[in-house]
Amino acid sequence: NGLPTKIMSFCFKLYGSHYLYNLFAPILAKMFIADLRSYEVDPSRIEQHEQLDENRKNLRLLTQDVFQAIIDSAPQFPLQLRILCSCLYQVVQQRFPQHPLQAVSTVIFLRFLNPALVLPHEFGIVDAEPLPRIKRGLTLVSKILQNIANNLIFTKEFHMRCFNDYLRSTFDSATNFVLSISEPINLNTIIPSDEQQPIENNISDSTTLSPTYPMSYISDANVLALHRLLWYHQEKIGDYLSSGRDHKAIGRRPFDKMATLLAYLGPPDHRPLDSQWISYDMTATKFEELMAKTQMHEREEFKSLKALNIFYQL
Repeated sequence: NGLPTKIMSFCFKLYGSHYLYNLFAPILAKMFIADLRSYEVDPSRIEQHEQLDENRKNLRLLTQDVFQAIIDSAPQFPLQLRILCSCLYQVVQQRFPQHPLQAVSTVIFLRFLNPALVLPHEFGIVDAEPLPRIKRGLTLVSKILQNIANNLIFTKEFHMRCFNDYLRSTFDSATNFVLSISEPINLNTIIPSDEQQPIENNISDSTTLSPTYPMSYISDANVLALHRLLWYHQEKIGDYLSSGRDHKAIGRRPFDKMATLLAYLGPPDHRPLDSQWISYDMTATKFEELMAKTQMHEREEFKSLKALNIFYQL
């Protein structure tokens, strides 16, 4: 749990929440509404009225649905997390040339996907904690997914060995998924959303449209935390960048620009960070949902305030 791990976990939380919701919410909704099936495959924990073969089938089908949803979601994987995965891939490749893909795969499933799947209520994907039966199923699915990520079959847990054939059939798909989210990204080819032209007016036979990505927002507390981090560690950052293999190609310009900006900003404030603001979701999704449910724009109080023309409405 060093600084790099904490930074990655923070980035996963900051930039990956909407992706996780879109990925897992449809599957979990079906389980919460009408799923009476059991997913227990450990003979020592199975109920008397349950059938082991039936439970194995249930778990395999659920795992297939979750895994396929992950594979299909590659085009929607957040840009910021793609950059993170690409950086991780390159750093590991320099030190351990045989294992960069394995490192990215392990981190994505262990630190990002599986925690949200096992504890969806803590990630805002569902409102209530899953029932023990469903939670057990999600835990077993995450265990299978982690073995897929690690490119390993089950050996110690005898009751999980029945999934080894399925595991082997997924390794190539998982590898392709991790490769697709770890590819180097040329930020110069990404068109900012405010510069996008209507698609029908921007297509020609010789034109390739760049993908668009949603804007992300961070709080003032997060900006302050980043300011402190860069200010107190800028010398180490400079030493690290100058010792890298890409130093000759990139030069000192990025670091010099950062140092100039920090000199302009001056030292960071020493006021304590408010953890409430750090975890605050600047997209205000829940607030917007509340406004929509109460139909606030139809109320006379809202119309009266709007008539004053003292607010700017987006």
